[in-house]
Amino acid sequence: MTRTEPIEAWRIWRVGPDGTLESPIYGDEWPALDAFAADCSEHPRPELQCGCGVYAVATREQAVEWADWARSALPYTIVLGRVQLWGRVFPHLIGYRAEHAYPYELELLEPDELLARRLRDSYLVDVVERAAA
Repeated sequence: MTRTEPIEAWRIWRVGPDGTLESPIYGDEWPALDAFAADCSEHPRPELQCGCGVYAVATREQAVEWADWARSALPYTIVLGRVQLWGRVFPHLIGYRAEHAYPYELELLEPDELLARRLRDSYLVDVVERAAA
């Protein structure tokens, strides 16, 4: 289903060495002030039979579980947040897989005012500090 109105969902990112958001597993950089576009060498847009696309979950609780795993398994600072998804969007068991995305609001899991300011200035989104659950 192709959507022009965004769906709001939740996901996590890792923070790269230069303070940019990256996909937690593959390290794809999320550009500031521009939509992240899913990329697949097999076809130009996410397809139902392929696993490509921007993954997001439906609830904050699911994103917190994902963040807890990432924090224990990956050597990066992890942030979670709300994301807007649009273009071709497929629902899946606990969320969505989309063609385009952009952060809507970010949550720091540990206080870091410098990182909060950097993310706020780069992505022009609200950055909040909340307890991880």
